[in-house]
Amino acid sequence: MMLDETVKRVRPNGWRGVKPKENIIKGALFEVLQDADEVERLFLVIERQREY
Repeated sequence: MMLDETVKRVRPNGWRGVKPKENIIKGALFEVLQDADEVERLFLVIERQREY
């Protein structure tokens, strides 16, 4: 739930495929997870979710 709320709070419009915008989301995820490998793993899942 915390990750979902984080992504919804920080995601910029049109973020898919735009590295600087994707990095905003990744940075927020890292603040929660404190694990870069886990951020990359979960970002792949988040990227495929249409609700974001």
